[in-house]
Amino acid sequence: MNNKKYSKIVVLFILAIGLNIQEIQAVEQVDLKLMLRPNQKFEMRMKTKLNTSQFTERQVNKFVNEEIVDVVFYVLEVNSQGDILIKVTFEKLQTRGKSPTSTIEFDSTKPDANPKHPYAPVYSALIGQSLKIKVASNGNILELQSIDDMILKMAEKVIAAEDEKMDKKAKRKMNQKDETRKLIDVVFGEDKIRAMMRAFIQILPSGPVKPGDSWEGGNEIELLQGYEINLKNTLKNYENDTVVIDSVHKKNIDDKSIKHKNNPNMIVTKIDYKGTAQIDKSNGRIIRKEVKVSFSLEVPVQGKTTPIGSFNIIKIIEPVESVTSP
Repeated sequence: MNNKKYSKIVVLFILAIGLNIQEIQAVEQVDLKLMLRPNQKFEMRMKTKLNTSQFTERQVNKFVNEEIVDVVFYVLEVNSQGDILIKVTFEKLQTRGKSPTSTIEFDSTKPDANPKHPYAPVYSALIGQSLKIKVASNGNILELQSIDDMILKMAEKVIAAEDEKMDKKAKRKMNQKDETRKLIDVVFGEDKIRAMMRAFIQILPSGPVKPGDSWEGGNEIELLQGYEINLKNTLKNYENDTVVIDSVHKKNIDDKSIKHKNNPNMIVTKIDYKGTAQIDKSNGRIIRKEVKVSFSLEVPVQGKTTPIGSFNIIKIIEPVESVTSP
């Protein structure tokens, strides 16, 4: 190759690099904010599938549980800082659990058809209940309000339902709100509600970002009873009015063990979280979000940790189009 040809190739290569740099620099940044209006109303649906493997000395027992929850969000007010106060109402709950020996179901639209479900009274009491959440413009949940009132109302409904089935002596025994509240906390308590609210609202960056930029933001896994994982969120791409955000978190088995919040003898040894959310660029709301989480639990026995179970969760969050906004 003669020197002239070589020089031309080098010049063209340098020009190509320069054009690519200009193209990268010209990528438009996007400023994502959760921007809702007072009196705005929208309904969201969360579908959850949980596969559980519980380990014993002799065998592995497998369980599958599927759940659908419909929730209506109604915007009460937006302050000058952009913080949003939202009333959240539980509209529908359907669940189906399969064990090696049986299947149990609950459907809030057919409450009389589910009397044998052990948690049917709590699930029925949830429907129609409301709480308030205060959310920052970056999607961070600042406060859960009136949740105690909601749980108290649920307890009253559970007690009233039980009273209808029991004689006076049994009524006096069952009419204890503290015991009923403990049951509600186990089945559908504050930890689960907080985790659910976090799943419905995407954590957004604090300033303008371009594809490839990342920011941190927490999320909770309700089965871990309030344990918060610090997600790495990355703007993958955007096109027209839709923005795609990937969220990941990985804790390897060799990392420092994490103790379960409510059971310190139980240790979380591994977590793998992967999520992809499609976000409406104009208002920061979720168009569709899919999350896959897996984790393992162990307990110490005679100086050694013994596996007791592994869990795999798939969640899909999307709007229910039957509810329109003003």
